Amino acid sequence: MPSIDPAPVKIDFTKYFSQESTGRKRSQLKELRPYFEIPGMISFGVGIPHPSTWPVNGMTLSVPFAGKSVYVPGYESRSPEDMLPLAPYSDPVKGDNLFPDLAGELQYSATYGTPHLLGWIKEHTQRIHAPPYEDWVNLCTAGNTDGVDAVMRAVFDRGDYMLVEEFAYPGLLSPAATLGIKCLGVPLDTDGLVPEALDEILTQWDEKERGGPRPKMLVLVPTCSNPAGVTIPVQRKREIYSICRKWDVLICEDDPYCFLQIRPNGADSPIVPSFLSLDTDGRVIRVDSFSKIVAPGSRLGWVTGHKTLVEKIMNTRESATQCPSGFSIAAIAAILRAWGSHEGFEKKYIPHISDIYSKRCLSMIDLLKKHVPAATVELPEPSGGMFLWIRLKIETHPSFPSEDPEVISKRVFQSMIDEKVLMAPSEFFKAPSISTWTKEEEAKRNFVRISFSLPPPEEMEEGCKRMGRALAKEWKL
Repeated sequence: MPSIDPAPVKIDFTKYFSQESTGRKRSQLKELRPYFEIPGMISFGVGIPHPSTWPVNGMTLSVPFAGKSVYVPGYESRSPEDMLPLAPYSDPVKGDNLFPDLAGELQYSATYGTPHLLGWIKEHTQRIHAPPYEDWVNLCTAGNTDGVDAVMRAVFDRGDYMLVEEFAYPGLLSPAATLGIKCLGVPLDTDGLVPEALDEILTQWDEKERGGPRPKMLVLVPTCSNPAGVTIPVQRKREIYSICRKWDVLICEDDPYCFLQIRPNGADSPIVPSFLSLDTDGRVIRVDSFSKIVAPGSRLGWVTGHKTLVEKIMNTRESATQCPSGFSIAAIAAILRAWGSHEGFEKKYIPHISDIYSKRCLSMIDLLKKHVPAATVELPEPSGGMFLWIRLKIETHPSFPSEDPEVISKRVFQSMIDEKVLMAPSEFFKAPSISTWTKEEEAKRNFVRISFSLPPPEEMEEGCKRMGRALAKEWKL
């Protein structure tokens, strides 16, 4: 038996990597990270919630083994004295689906989810969406990313095509590519995905030419989308649904921004009806999350769909995330209960969060109008969420048409970096496409994504001033 030589042996770790890990595609948004480190940079590039919107700003944990309770600080709360008065515990009343209890939450959970929270989610789904068929069920997930990953693994094989929006979240495109799924972008306009373009792609599908069968699913973000910030009107949703029925295509409705719609009259302004609310066939798989309405670190969400589909989605989680964190389940269930369950959630808290982001959104639009030359950009009609999709008027740039639109767009991006304002260019979100555009049409398809969710008001204004200076310099105004 040879003894172990204390001298280290160099290992070539790359020979242990799987094909999946070797071929893993990272989100292009990661390329923005070095710019964050530049001193004085104002970032409109990151789409993360503002911590002032989080409904918890501190907590205490009773730790028997340590013989004490410990305080965990939060946003603008650095001491136990900042905590609100402790309310007495009361047992759930009859009909109350929420009864958080760490004795149960910290145990392994059923894969579909903790029964009491799952019951609340089912009631919520019925109240908000009222799916028009009977055989739908819910499945708890560890957030939207986990939910969409589960859907893709349950539905697609390597080499399959998946329809997505022309400009889509890299957090969808990158993992799809890693799984060997071929994404195909469907053109967008100011109302979202274009039904006629969807129908044309499916009608003209040639398996030999495409190297695979007609796509079996469309994945889209229908509300305040990322990156385009568009909310699809209900009539267009009906048209998209009808086309998907015609070609027997499933719809994955990835909707984390659903409750961030601009609602001028608060709770009295209805949200735009969901695809799930129109789904008579059971072809919609809806993915929801608490990430944008409670906190992204909660990693808790849910999937809704026909029981046959959801069972297969659940099977993918049994050997993966298995179940969401029990701490998150207990905390969120307690928060929902403190708000007054559905009534408080729907009529008070959600309108409150929506109002915060709506004001930020409309303020950013006003600042862009004030500081950015109208000759250089086209501003969208805002619908809410966290993003504005600003079209660069490349067709009016002094270097067009002698230079390629993409070359001009890259130079515009660098000019804004030089002015120390960061936003995400549309090339980071562009899905593979079979659409063909003339040079003039391509010049009108260059955008930047601006996130207004995080910067303080003074940075929002200064950032818009810097953007205006960069664009005025580029356009020689």
